[in-house]
Amino acid sequence: MTTISIKEETRRELLRIAGEIQQRTQERVDFDTVIQTLIDVYETQRLDLDAWSEFTRPVEGVEFKTAYEGLILERRNENE
Repeated sequence: MTTISIKEETRRELLRIAGEIQQRTQERVDFDTVIQTLIDVYETQRLDLDAWSEFTRPVEGVEFKTAYEGLILERRNENE
């Protein structure tokens, strides 16, 4: 076991999260479990920045306004 220093506000938030987890699982939860749960959530939801950059890069020869208007039109057609 290792001791870490955290602010009082952080401790209160960890305690709140521990309470929520305990309520859902009906099991006793310590700070280690809360921190591991937060790490797990972070790891599963972490954004792949390289993929995001590739996905959001401008498309050559396409104006933003034209692409945006096309997307809006398609969404409207889907909703009809």
